[in-house]
Amino acid sequence: MVSLIQSNYEGFGSGLVVPSLGFGLQDRGSLFNMEEGAANQYEPRKRPFHTIIPGFATKKDKDGVEQPWMSFGVMGGNIQPQGHAQILCNIIDFGMNPQEAGDAAR
Repeated sequence: MVSLIQSNYEGFGSGLVVPSLGFGLQDRGSLFNMEEGAANQYEPRKRPFHTIIPGFATKKDKDGVEQPWMSFGVMGGNIQPQGHAQILCNIIDFGMNPQEAGDAAR
């Protein structure tokens, strides 16, 4: 199962392209804060805040074993955790297919 969310963050990302491979590198390090004491202050062993959240859902088979069921993801910055819950509710509770669930108003 694969959940691919393509995002370079701003514009064309960092502007750096991997030689001979042709893809650009993201620049989510931009979301570090340089202010002393900030929760996402730039310092060793820290990761910047970002909103890339691939989603995976499993479902138990007839023997009770968890099996891959669905991969998904939503756009929307800080809304993504809530958006994921809404996608799952739309599919599970309201019987929508993935396209309908993604197109539904949030």
